[in-house]
Amino acid sequence: MNTPPKDEMPPSGTTSDTAQVLVVDDDSLQRGEIVDFLTRQGIEVEAEGNGFAAVHRIKSLRPKVVVMDMKMPGLDGLHVSRLVSGLEHPPKVILMSGYPEYVYRAHAEDAEVFAVLEKPVPLAALVRFVNDALSQSAA
Repeated sequence: MNTPPKDEMPPSGTTSDTAQVLVVDDDSLQRGEIVDFLTRQGIEVEAEGNGFAAVHRIKSLRPKVVVMDMKMPGLDGLHVSRLVSGLEHPPKVILMSGYPEYVYRAHAEDAEVFAVLEKPVPLAALVRFVNDALSQSAA
């Protein structure tokens, strides 16, 4: 079975600069699955494949919520969340990891994020977290 390279971008949910949610994951299959599911829920979504691109996209797109993998090459999700927390209008960040030590690290370091979820995250549960974060960012 052929799998696409991890840095290959799946089609994003929208092509506008008004996406509500940015999904960041170096695993293109996982990223695509999350983007597709959130899009089917009526949520405007964009995607990035690494932390460096995510920082630039967050600054330009100004999404309300960022759903992000923690363990990525280069700039990990926890570091990205710290970098964007100082923005004038920082997004609500939902971190995910399939590595328990990363989930523990986020809690131990008292990361200023909306949620830290252990993978695999059921998509129905993820969309509830995303909708809660969107509701809180609108308040």
